[in-house]
Amino acid sequence: MDFALDDTAVAVRDAAAEVFARHQPDWESRFDQPGGGGFDDTLWASVTGAGLLALPLPADLGGDEVAVNDLLPLLRAMGSAAAVTPAIGTLVSALTLRHASDAATAKWGRTLADGGWHATAIGEQGDALTSTPHTTIRDGRLTGTKTGVLHAEGAAALVVATDGGVVVVSGDSPGVTLTRTPSSAGWGEYTVRFDDVQFDETDVLTADVDVLRDHYRLLLAAYADGLVDGAARLTATHVTQREQFGKPIALFQAVGQQLADVYIVGRSLNLATTAAAWRMTEGLDAAQDLGIAGYWLAAEVPATLRTMTHLHGGIGVDVTYPLHRYFSIAKDLARLVGGADARLDEVADDSDARLDPKAQAAHVH
Repeated sequence: MDFALDDTAVAVRDAAAEVFARHQPDWESRFDQPGGGGFDDTLWASVTGAGLLALPLPADLGGDEVAVNDLLPLLRAMGSAAAVTPAIGTLVSALTLRHASDAATAKWGRTLADGGWHATAIGEQGDALTSTPHTTIRDGRLTGTKTGVLHAEGAAALVVATDGGVVVVSGDSPGVTLTRTPSSAGWGEYTVRFDDVQFDETDVLTADVDVLRDHYRLLLAAYADGLVDGAARLTATHVTQREQFGKPIALFQAVGQQLADVYIVGRSLNLATTAAAWRMTEGLDAAQDLGIAGYWLAAEVPATLRTMTHLHGGIGVDVTYPLHRYFSIAKDLARLVGGADARLDEVADDSDARLDPKAQAAHVH
């Protein structure tokens, strides 16, 4: 197991760094203003213009078939900049298309190659990361309701987890209703209702919902990993420059202890995310690492951002200061993965299954 970045990952990291070096976020902007798309349009244009969102696609669609573990530097760069774009849903869709037919890949991959974005619809009422969807497909019709769908409005496609697999429909299909819902960060988040939405046989990407679900929770965790890193850098700069009693507050023992806690959370989330991506790339079972990453995201990331806000003092709660966006996004991410209790229960259930000899035998076969 080698977690060192290979040449592809280094190239992705450098390309992402170049894009974000040119983009200066407006920390006072809110994405829930009337007429807005719910994300940073200027940054989105830069990211798509650099070809970063096409990386997982096949060569005939302008991509490089980049593996999921080589995409992590891009997600971490986005999190580190607290970037609000439709990138997560789009990359999840592109990775899921690898499990689809050639016809489906050509049809829906083209919408990504042309600069559009896809929205991933997994969560349902009371089960934000459901592995047993109540959304149904019957006789070429899609019915159900999805919650917490990021950037659904304007999406070229909605990639939906159902009881019969992963289905893709156009965002403007008859029977699709979008309702924007509140969020801490103000980004575009929606409840999407499907009322007998028609789809073709080629629109079923895969019968395995876990393909979509696993990529989605991995990319959320990778983005959160970058989010912690970006906020930690802000905090390190502040406590180094802020002086009390004639010396930087970073030299105070209590501050140092809190910074150590921040470091531990960041490294733990990074390890779980990296391990999960490596296992997925190698075709191995990544359920345990994905579960652990989800738990750290839900339980520890918001608490860690609270610690960093505290270390900033009064400036930490100023809505025009960058840390406010990091904290807001962290709270939304924790909700999108269903909260700490749900993720801890999932880790426990997975561990119990691994200890069950019958379950192990079934998994092997």
